[in-house]
Order: sequence, then C-alpha cells, then structure tokens
Amino acid sequence: MSDEYLFLFAQWGIFTTEQCRIILKKFGSFKAAWKGLSTSDIRELNVRNEKASRVLEIRERISFEDIMELIKKFEVKVYYVDDKDYPETLRNIKPPPPFIFVRGQLPTFLKAMAVVGTRTATDYGKLATKKFTADLVRHGFVIVSGLAIGIDSVAHKTALECNGVTVAVLGSGVDIISPSSSYRLAQNILQSGGAIISAYPLGTKALKHHFPERNIIIAGLCQGTLVTEGGLHSGAFITARRAHDHSREIFAVPNDINKYALSGTNHYIRTSQAKLVENIEHILEDLQMETKTMRQEFDLSHDERILMERLASGGKTMDDLVAETTFDIPRLSELILHLQLKNAIAEQNCKWVIT
Repeated sequence: MSDEYLFLFAQWGIFTTEQCRIILKKFGSFKAAWKGLSTSDIRELNVRNEKASRVLEIRERISFEDIMELIKKFEVKVYYVDDKDYPETLRNIKPPPPFIFVRGQLPTFLKAMAVVGTRTATDYGKLATKKFTADLVRHGFVIVSGLAIGIDSVAHKTALECNGVTVAVLGSGVDIISPSSSYRLAQNILQSGGAIISAYPLGTKALKHHFPERNIIIAGLCQGTLVTEGGLHSGAFITARRAHDHSREIFAVPNDINKYALSGTNHYIRTSQAKLVENIEHILEDLQMETKTMRQEFDLSHDERILMERLASGGKTMDDLVAETTFDIPRLSELILHLQLKNAIAEQNCKWVIT
C-alpha cells in the first residue's frame, strides 16, 4: 500500500473504519480508491447525496505536497486500523478510529494506564497524581493522558521525571499543540521517547466536540483509567465512561468530602462505577499483575516490548512472529534469547508464550 495514498486518505478524514474497509474491499488499495471513488460509490456508503458531492470536492483540494511538507516538518507517521503496527488495544474498541497520526516513538501498550483528572487541580490532587504515576512507571506502565493543564500535565511530567514512557492524545492535529502552554511539555515527551497521538488530520484545531473522541482514544489505548481528581461532569469522567464502555477498568482516588466541586471520584466509587484505590497494590491486584512481572516489563527494550505485545494474544511460532513483526529470523532469535534470559517467555509445544 503506497504511503502517499494512505496519507491522502488519512488527511481526507471523511470515512469511518467500516467505510474504509468496504472501500478497500471494493478497490483493493487506497491508491485505486483515491483515483476511482465516484459519487455513486460514496452514496453506497450511506452518505447523503449533497454530502457525497462535497466529499469529492474536498478530495480535489487536498495537496499531497502540502501534506508531505507537514509530515517531514513534524516527523509524522500515519497508521491504518488494519496495519500490524496500529495499537492492538485501540483496534479492539468499537469502533476504532480508522487512522491515527503519531509524532515520536509509538510504544507498545502491553501495560498502559490512562491517568486523568480536572484542569483545576488542588494540591491534594497533584500529590495523588504524582504518587500514583510514579508508582505506575516503576511497575512498567506507559502513562497516557491528554496534555491538558492540571492533572494531565502532572501525570506527563511525573512520568518524565521517573524516566518513564508517556503518551499524549490530542483533540487537534498532532502538529497543533493544544493548549499552547503545553508546548514545552510536548517537546519533552517527544525527546524522552514518548509520543503524541491524534485521530484528527494535520492542521485540525482543537474544538470542543473533538474531545469526546480524544477521550475514547485515551481510554482505548489502556488496560485501565485512573481518575485522581475531578468533578462529576468533567472530561476525566467522560474518559472513564468510555473506558467502562469498552470493558476497561476504572480506578478512582477518594477525595476530601468537603470539596464538593471535585467529588466526582467519590460519586463514582459510591455508585460502583469505579474502584477505590489508595495505593499501587490495589491496581495491580485488580489487574492481576505481580510486582515482579511488571518490573521485568519495565526493563524490556523497545523491540522486546513489541515482541511481548505480539505474544500477549497467545502463543506464537517463529513463523507467526516473522509474519506479524518486521524482524528477520536472526533478530527474532536474538530477542527471544534475551527474553528467555529474563524469564519473560518460554517455549511450549513449539510456540513461544509469556511466562
């Protein structure tokens, strides 16, 4: 599949995942679809007549040269939902975004936790966020949040201070850092080996109605969502609800009963929509993870994490791993040996499995 037409389709930003799959089934490639899609094809996707015409007008205005200029300037990568490097955790939500734009190094999400909360964080909320984030990083979790001021920023900064990996998900294009006050933090995330992600085309400004989808991506990337402080109707709990919708765990830190405006965590705990957590052990116990195991995963290299993510869905033969990764057999053999020495994997019935 040509990167040129993958980028063009992603930047078009018109079709859902289901529609993209229908288009690819009919045309065989994004290149053929880009050149061959007609108004009647678009109407067959249940797009209204007047919108179908506008869709094709938008296609004519998209310049590959302009897109490539932005891609090179910001070092952007684009992943289609059915690409093998698209995050497996995100692909499992319904519906997943058809494309994600990525700046930086996309980590594996074998162990990832969303840490979110209010923009008007109190000292208590900041302290709780620092404590939990630091402990999560020490136990090998990738920290995912939304780059907003308040709890989100504290989570990202703490992850960086602890030499962890953190990912920011935006409600704008990845070339437009929002809020602008988080620009330096975004640069630090990239320089530390983390990533900035968005489902929105390059050049898209952050708009209020984008954030619910942003929250779905935050929740979808992770095994769980931790809300350290927030009001009942805050964006943090929209993220939590999205996590619940996709069968992901929700954890909440209890708040001061005198702080009614920030009593969202208490309400979610009281109504059994979130699990009360007071320390990292509560999270590990609920996710059935052991400290020793998490410590091992924190010590894995990037390539080793990729291999572990492939094995997370079940045992794989060497042929399976060759097909599902970009590694050749000599590199796979080297990685497998390293993981065996770390007691992370073992061979069972001619397949490699996580121990």
